Amino acid sequence: MSKKEMFKQALHLIDNWLDFQVYFKEIPGVAVGIFVEDEIIFKREYGYANLEEKTKLTDQHLFRIASHSKLFTATAIMKLYHEEKLSIDDKVSKHLPWFSSENDKNLQQVRIRHLLTHTSGMTRDGKTAHWSTLEFPGIEEIKSQTLEGISFFGTSELVKYSNFGFTVLGQVIEAVSGQSYAEYIQKEIFDPLEMKNTIVDIDETNLPRHATGHKIKFPRKERETAKHTPAKIMHSATGLSSNVEDLIKFYRAHIFENDVLFPDYIKREMQRVQFKDKTVDRGIGFGILEAKGGKIETTKIVGHGGGYPGFITQSGLSQKDKVVIVVLTNAVDGPAVTLALGINGILAHLKKEKEKFKLEKDKPVPDFKDIIGFYSSDWGISLFSQIGPKLVGLGPRDENPVEFMATYDHKEGHKFVAPKEFPFASPGQEMEFVEGLDGEKIFMDSHRGKSKRYRFSY
Repeated sequence: MSKKEMFKQALHLIDNWLDFQVYFKEIPGVAVGIFVEDEIIFKREYGYANLEEKTKLTDQHLFRIASHSKLFTATAIMKLYHEEKLSIDDKVSKHLPWFSSENDKNLQQVRIRHLLTHTSGMTRDGKTAHWSTLEFPGIEEIKSQTLEGISFFGTSELVKYSNFGFTVLGQVIEAVSGQSYAEYIQKEIFDPLEMKNTIVDIDETNLPRHATGHKIKFPRKERETAKHTPAKIMHSATGLSSNVEDLIKFYRAHIFENDVLFPDYIKREMQRVQFKDKTVDRGIGFGILEAKGGKIETTKIVGHGGGYPGFITQSGLSQKDKVVIVVLTNAVDGPAVTLALGINGILAHLKKEKEKFKLEKDKPVPDFKDIIGFYSSDWGISLFSQIGPKLVGLGPRDENPVEFMATYDHKEGHKFVAPKEFPFASPGQEMEFVEGLDGEKIFMDSHRGKSKRYRFSY
């Protein structure tokens, strides 16, 4: 069984874990996509585009992808670099004469590379309270603040995340290309990749295509909706909207061995560690993470997240496995990072334990379809699924789904033996699914003297 086919075997588990997470955490809507090697193997939407109106989420709804915009801006800069129209070691002031200040000597040392890696020492968002007022600044306000001084540290001193810096990069693109940021991104990235569901900023013409953003869910209160607001001149840092399929198209262009946007040497430069950080190392545009969890192997992921009023999103690429994972949520407390890491954890676990899930030649594969699903007891909810010839079980509430994922040995019929890995989960003892009076299966857990777990639906 190939790696891709093995991953496909786990889609029932991933789908049901995601569905329960959305239900239990009361997330308005979630869109998820998984690409492996050469195809999208999973794409699904959960919940609502608008919770108040109960509008079902579809794959055509757009999400504000916020700081994912930085990946597009970095890609545009590197495209200009590949075409020898700029150097990433150029001083920013070479292309933007207004980028200087007598009050801020550090600005003369800031190079394009510093902006791309968040090591310029510059302000995060400037002095406008746009994340509260939802009134984003224009270019004159950006220039005015620059003149006043915007540095807090020296270049290359530390990673200091900066929306202001990527706003400046958008202006560099305009100065070098002779086009507006929107025109250049459309012509050089969206069009070649056939990204027909990605836009640079929200306006009245595309507003109806968007999912509604939602504010924090407080106990015993209904969620409030968030107002859509344009990012204006900060679109190169945080303005873009997109959907799962288009983001996968973008990441595919960053997988090695294709020259759709530019050659591999540019991709390697973008995806190598440029600056070490305590949490996420910085590439060019990309954050670089060594994803870990439970007993799974470590996976290097390059990607980004995004947060905009009413939206949290996360995506990433494992270059080694040619796997792309995209998770988009329309809630400001949407657990996009948790869900993306959970999916990655399941796939990484399968890779590590591939021999366990391997199909044996000339041996029929057992069919557990009438017993897989959710079961409940006074102790909680269990989710059972089939991967290859094995029955697996986990707690669908768990944010790291593989930490306590159990793989049961099949004995006969609907009888199984609990694994050795978890000492408190009756290792070596028999588990059985039996038919109840209503015809539904009941999971009998022998370590509590045949305690029962019943089918659960929501």
